[in-house]
Amino acid sequence: MSQIDPVDRRALGILSSAINKQLGISNIVSREVTRAFKSGEIKDLTRAGILFDTLPRWQKMEVQQEAQDQAYLSVEGADNNTARRWDNLSFRHESKQFDEELPVRLPSFLIDRDI
Repeated sequence: MSQIDPVDRRALGILSSAINKQLGISNIVSREVTRAFKSGEIKDLTRAGILFDTLPRWQKMEVQQEAQDQAYLSVEGADNNTARRWDNLSFRHESKQFDEELPVRLPSFLIDRDI
């Protein structure tokens, strides 16, 4: 069985969380996206994509905004620990850009959407 790409799977986890927050965990779209994230199977991702396409445009936009907010917070939170990193003390005056940690391409299931 085919597995979802690791970058796509991370993005799918954020999308799953955003959909659960916006639509509720009992919504069929939420359940299918969560199933696709947990199983990592292409067939589940395909079914989730078909169901996601049935949502009205305004709900897709709400989910998109929530997913973007969660993605930003997850990247921002990656640097919020209080432990000192001794190996990076010589670089403490350099500013860190969030874009350096983001993947260079969009997850494939977000391409060609009508949002």
